[in-house]
Amino acid sequence: MLMFPTLLLMATPNPPIPISEEQMRDIGCVATIALAVGERPDLAQPGKRRSGIVGQRVMDMTGQPREVVALAMTEAAKAQSALQEPAEVRNDRIARCQAIMYGELAAADAASTPLPKPVPSK
Repeated sequence: MLMFPTLLLMATPNPPIPISEEQMRDIGCVATIALAVGERPDLAQPGKRRSGIVGQRVMDMTGQPREVVALAMTEAAKAQSALQEPAEVRNDRIARCQAIMYGELAAADAASTPLPKPVPSK
């Protein structure tokens, strides 16, 4: 009889948790790179790849659905595009986010690189 409430608790999904400040920073950088693509087409492919990595990580860590994370990215881009800031400030933010992006993509590549085949012993 005590087993039923335990099974019921185990079957109840965990509610989503709020997106953290660090995750919002990552989402903000995704938005920064997306907005920069108009001037810097070389950022399109790596930006798209990082957007997927960040989105999946935020969904996995928070339990938020894809639509909520996508909305957060869209809202971050809207907020940044409405900023009235000097080009120097914007370019500095792009450079910081670009460095973060390439660092994370390099780490992802290193983690997914297969190990070399072992050399047979003689």
